[in-house]
Amino acid sequence: MSKLNFKNRWVVITGASSGLGKEIARYLAKYEKANLIIAARRVKKLENLKKEIEQDNNTKVEIVEVDLSKSEGVDFLFNRATKIGSIYGIINNAGLTYYGKTEKAKIDKYEQIIDLNFSAVMKLSLLFLDYFHEMGQGGLLNITSVAAFIPIPYQSVYSASKHASQSFTDALKEENRKTGIVISSFAPGGIATEMITKSGLDKKISKDSIFNMKPDKVAKKAIKAFKRGKSVSIPGFMNKLTLFFVRIFPRKWIIRISGLLYAPTEK
Repeated sequence: MSKLNFKNRWVVITGASSGLGKEIARYLAKYEKANLIIAARRVKKLENLKKEIEQDNNTKVEIVEVDLSKSEGVDFLFNRATKIGSIYGIINNAGLTYYGKTEKAKIDKYEQIIDLNFSAVMKLSLLFLDYFHEMGQGGLLNITSVAAFIPIPYQSVYSASKHASQSFTDALKEENRKTGIVISSFAPGGIATEMITKSGLDKKISKDSIFNMKPDKVAKKAIKAFKRGKSVSIPGFMNKLTLFFVRIFPRKWIIRISGLLYAPTEK
């Protein structure tokens, strides 16, 4: 039985300009008939998505141009969204990674990853959680990653930030389990999106690899799990199998194998 019904209700989606966020917006509009507040830095891409969705569906779409790696961006999104309408759900999807050896020279990049992948998620979660309590209803979905459960060499700060987000969401759900507010996390593995090419990870694992799921399929699984109020959902057989092995093998083995899989190719 579904715990959430998005029809004609406002849902905020961060990182909606491309990839999984874009597909989540499309799915919510087409199949759940939700009204959307789509947020990201690239306003032109948001405008194109708004035009596409409103043309094909009887739903409303509002745009918020914002950089969530900046603290003021988080406050701006919350204030803007809650002025647009009564918010029923938020999906914290915006994320960033870096692929390569962890080194001092990249500290600025690492701080940006932490600010977007965890700090923004934490703050938006708390802002909207208080809001949902006042409204007496609502749902929070944080997109984490399989990397939240496995240390990933050469994406060390990314996996650490996702671990923080996952742990935070798990704890937040327990603290609020009797409130009626839905709090869920969704932890996909590789997805065939521009994040792979922009980070340079495609030099190791092709975007078209069979290990990378299609974003539209992942979006469908994410929303179905969210509607049911699942605490943690992990899509894809290979991802589930990976986490099974993580539980039964020594941690040092898992880290060593992960390091071998992700080690940059020698030039």
